[in-house]
Amino acid sequence: MEMDTKVERKTRHVGRWIIHIVSIMVLVVILWTVTVSDSFKVNAAASSTSVGSGSIIQHPYLTIQVLKQKKPIVIQPGMTKLQVDQLLGKPTEIESSSFKGYSYNTTNSTLFIGYLNEKVASIFTTGYESSINGQFKFGTPWKKVLAKFGQPSEVKEQTFDYVYQVKNGKLKQIYGTAIQEMKGSADVYTLRFDISTSGNLQSIFVEQAAFTQAMEDRDTKPEPTKPSFTEEEINGISNGKGKPISLGMRRETVEATNGRPDGNLFYSRVVMDSYGAVSVYYRENIVAAMVVDLSPVAQTNKVLGMSTSRKEVLHIYGEPTYNGQSSVEYAFEAVGDRLQAMSFFKSIDQRYLQNKKYSLTFIANESNPDQIEYFILNDSDFFYDENNIPKPPS
Repeated sequence: MEMDTKVERKTRHVGRWIIHIVSIMVLVVILWTVTVSDSFKVNAAASSTSVGSGSIIQHPYLTIQVLKQKKPIVIQPGMTKLQVDQLLGKPTEIESSSFKGYSYNTTNSTLFIGYLNEKVASIFTTGYESSINGQFKFGTPWKKVLAKFGQPSEVKEQTFDYVYQVKNGKLKQIYGTAIQEMKGSADVYTLRFDISTSGNLQSIFVEQAAFTQAMEDRDTKPEPTKPSFTEEEINGISNGKGKPISLGMRRETVEATNGRPDGNLFYSRVVMDSYGAVSVYYRENIVAAMVVDLSPVAQTNKVLGMSTSRKEVLHIYGEPTYNGQSSVEYAFEAVGDRLQAMSFFKSIDQRYLQNKKYSLTFIANESNPDQIEYFILNDSDFFYDENNIPKPPS
């Protein structure tokens, strides 16, 4: 068997390098952190103002005001995304460990809005023109806010939470065990004030408890809008009838059906054994990665054959972790007993790396980016193998 029967192939796809390199760095920017603490069990006055009719919560305590081109814009829970977009323009999609939603351009303020069922369920704002219903702007002394709202439901350091239940058309402030008992409720809202060390208001946050729960569920439940897969659908390929190859399979099992390798592929800094159009990298005689070239017989376990197009890849596997000119990458994480493609945010956040199991990367043709040239399927540790670097301690 000649070592030069296959040419060297370098990893030229940008997306894969971006995701893996950044994932090693501590690069996490948390937009905000949901905190809880011991509650104050005091009899703060409940608001007697009516919440309003319809699905929009028209209460001043839950109304955020910002400026857009010097014009006051009011945002309230229950507004539709269409209504908000008409007021503020097209947003930018963003994601953090506790939030998934959109960033909107405003005047001298930052505004993030999260939606549940296409309706406003989370609002975060900071900046000189942000306020609660036109009052208590950024920089207002906390003592003035406290005099208006009374004692918080929960407090921790410089964060003060007022938790309200919508009941009989009004807001009722709740505390302690009642907050836990109503966790995830669509009728409960948190109004949070973040106070600077100088004692002034610096950010305002309004969020529906159901939205908070939905953000937490991303770690334990598959996202309903994205396809999910069994492990068997992702972790292997076929190299023709009766010739399956799966990650974690032993070398002797592969060669029992595929025969002895007919050459080698030099991929990045590793050497792979080739079985026709499929080249396999073994880590201690266990399949850790495979590269699949154009072939009339090779296909993924979701029956995606080579050749294929970018459109077909997106149709079968759904929204990718990264979608660039040169590649489409799926970093699959375990969510419950299923696998689902991680968001780009999760793929660069070290807190989620332990959930990552497999990467499936489709490399586009340089002259025709809509056509897939080959794909790479590998386990989560292959990055260290292909770059010849030690895996950091857990």
